[in-house]
Amino acid sequence: MELKYELVLYICLGISLVFVVFSFVRFRRRKKYKTGTKAFEADYLKEIPYFRRKLILYKILKFVLTMIIIISISLSGVLMARPYKTEVDEIRNMNRDIILCMDISTTVDNLNAVLIDKLEDVVRDLDGERFGIVIFNTSPLYLVPLTTDYEMVLNELELIKEALELRTDFYNGSIGYTSRLVELDAYISDGTLVGNIQRGSSIIGDGLAAACLDFPNIEEDPDRSRIIIFSTDNDLQGNEIITLPQAGQMCADRGIIVYGIGTEVMYNDDRAMMKAAVESTGGEFFYGENPRVVSNIVNNIQEQVASLDTIEHEIRETDMPEIPFIALLISIACMILLQWLCKV
Repeated sequence: MELKYELVLYICLGISLVFVVFSFVRFRRRKKYKTGTKAFEADYLKEIPYFRRKLILYKILKFVLTMIIIISISLSGVLMARPYKTEVDEIRNMNRDIILCMDISTTVDNLNAVLIDKLEDVVRDLDGERFGIVIFNTSPLYLVPLTTDYEMVLNELELIKEALELRTDFYNGSIGYTSRLVELDAYISDGTLVGNIQRGSSIIGDGLAAACLDFPNIEEDPDRSRIIIFSTDNDLQGNEIITLPQAGQMCADRGIIVYGIGTEVMYNDDRAMMKAAVESTGGEFFYGENPRVVSNIVNNIQEQVASLDTIEHEIRETDMPEIPFIALLISIACMILLQWLCKV
């Protein structure tokens, strides 16, 4: 505990010292008798047991009362000196934008479903970061603009995961053609197959480039951390406008870090290209569709993303009048009690 105005306490302690001097130090001087009734044989009274008990009690109560007054003056000085404590708060700035960019073609369905399942826990732990979702096949779709409405993000992730699982079950023959399958398949396919007949599918570079361009205010706020979690098998089946290496360079030029997750079954050239593109942004490349592997990947990404936080320290002063104030109230209550005892 520290004191804001120590001088006030010293003044009160000085007053207490003066009070002690006048209370316990006798200045010998003859007092003239002015009024009252003279007692006969005063020395004889001091020998009476009742009088002696009362005199001892009086001296004890006087001493105790004097000490309580001194303590009260000192406590008042402590309160006026304003006791406080200094605390250093660590403030972690969550000035990050995260976009999940998913290749929604059927060859990546299993990876995406497992990835979403693990990312939902990540989204639930977010605090202040903005999160968005881009899905792509022939054409990219900005499904969820960057937002802090995590409930909406989780709802969208659940819809995508259900669509992927139904689609996988349908192709495996586990289920038949249902209205829910048609509805959800259209939900993830209608906006991502624009120009499919002319351009083909799985246009990877265009998808990453679209996610890169969806980050706002890059020039106005260059210090904000921007991250893309990018899932694909990098199996190009169409005519791309922007190649994956070019899209990776776009991200690097804008200070966007890409964490890439590929499927277990990838051609070596595709894997090497994706790894190079991702690492050129300062990110890392992972691959694997096993739930345990994906869980480790997501934890790894989460740890690395957390390291991008900026930490500031704020010094905060908190007043601490409680203890001296309670002690002062107790001392006042004791004085009142002593006054009552003196009348008994």
